[in-house]
Amino acid sequence: MSDAHHHQRRRGAAFHAPPANRHPDGLTVAPQAPARKYNICMVSDFFYPNMGGVESHIYQLSQCLIEKGHKVVIATHAYGCRKGVRYLTNGLKVYYLPLQVMYNQSTATTCFHSLPLLRCVFVRERITVVHAHSSFSAMGHDALFHAKTMGLNTVFTDHSLFGFADVSSILTNKLLTVSLCDTNHIVCVSYTSKENTVLRAALDPEIVSVIPNAVDPTDFTPDPSQRCDDRITIVVVSRLVYRKGKACRYDCRNVKSQLLLIHFFLGIDLLGGIIPELCLKHPDLHFLIGGEGPKRIVLEEVREKYQLHDRVRLLGALEHKDVRGVLVQGHIFLNTSLTEAFCMAIVEGASCGLQVVSTRVGGIPEVLPEDLITLCEPTVRSLCAGLDSVIARQRSGSVASPASIHAHVCTLYTWRNVAERTEKVYDRVAGEKVLPLDRRLLRLRAHCGPVAGSIFSFFAVLNFLFLLLLRWLLPDRLIDVAMDATGPQGLWTQGLGDRKGTHSKSAMLTKEEPGGQKTKL
Repeated sequence: MSDAHHHQRRRGAAFHAPPANRHPDGLTVAPQAPARKYNICMVSDFFYPNMGGVESHIYQLSQCLIEKGHKVVIATHAYGCRKGVRYLTNGLKVYYLPLQVMYNQSTATTCFHSLPLLRCVFVRERITVVHAHSSFSAMGHDALFHAKTMGLNTVFTDHSLFGFADVSSILTNKLLTVSLCDTNHIVCVSYTSKENTVLRAALDPEIVSVIPNAVDPTDFTPDPSQRCDDRITIVVVSRLVYRKGKACRYDCRNVKSQLLLIHFFLGIDLLGGIIPELCLKHPDLHFLIGGEGPKRIVLEEVREKYQLHDRVRLLGALEHKDVRGVLVQGHIFLNTSLTEAFCMAIVEGASCGLQVVSTRVGGIPEVLPEDLITLCEPTVRSLCAGLDSVIARQRSGSVASPASIHAHVCTLYTWRNVAERTEKVYDRVAGEKVLPLDRRLLRLRAHCGPVAGSIFSFFAVLNFLFLLLLRWLLPDRLIDVAMDATGPQGLWTQGLGDRKGTHSKSAMLTKEEPGGQKTKL
């Protein structure tokens, strides 16, 4: 389906079916093409044990690609004592590289210090596609830069929205322009995000596809028995930062209903204005707020000022496994984000059977159908009006049951569908040639301007010379090839097969050495 058709549908115009060889993401693919298997390296500064939407996206997508027979490894920076190589479910290999973290889990970048490590990973794993995630990830941008120097195909997924006016956005957008000008393909999680990325990086819309996030519905099932019937609970689970809306704490001791509010990306300043107004109007309303961040102090001040300690609970940071336990306690899920490309939190809240109230910003209007979400302007007055309406429907019993809401959400987003659409992107980039150095330099100067283009062209030449030095010091042929835990010849699958048969009952993978001797993987 073409982008124009999607925009028409969003405006209420008639929907037309795409041509037979046209994928919904705008990719032209050959029908009945034989399935190809790829060696994929996902790269980002953000991965487990850090928690967030990008981390979950990378993990779930990797698992589904492994299920489809591809080899997938992940490269990220070390987290504390978590260094070296770790194996996750289904043999998913993760390289925790010893790179210095600069700010907010993002590594420092010089375009050179990470080349020896990433080159070793790419060569050892015989990588054919490098897939970087998040505009905030310096390591992701480094990986794209090095992969192009090494002649590998590249894909980038953008998970965020940026402005155009402030200094940080201008610098980030220029870096994105340099990083993406010769990247094979870009993926965005919503049409709003696509428009934002195309404008920020001056990209051809034809090389940008839209593939939304998803949620595993089995992890977020409703449980109405956990709710308190004598109160209404609003749940918010969010990072307590400005972009998510500043949060304020409140406490109401005389309230009989609890509003459980779990929100991952929260407009905290808006929340601080909403809490006292709604608590005064609805004495049976409670708030349950999960998340940490610099704006937590705002919520604490509000709770203290209006003496709402009994009605507003601040849970602090939550493990991902604990989120569902908080969500099912609530009746309403509140999202006060000031900017979102694709809000997974509201999908998780709806999957748990909650009524969703959210700000109408970014790509949020694209996420859920109108019967599952109440959209409001990002103002205290509009959000209070929207919550009043949902609270009235909740009290009158005119809302859909949690089970029916969950069943509806299960049909909207699945990670297997995301993996199938991502495969189409890999099929497209596999048929494209990586620009040689001379054409890459011309592209940088033409696309990024005479100043930034010349600077990064110089970096590209230095990066190429550094790669030649590394290849002279340690040729690719001397680097040991890693055993495949996943993929068409993955030992993990063979190990599972052995356990099902009459052979080895050990869960440990083995590799057979010359002479018949076996060693543990």
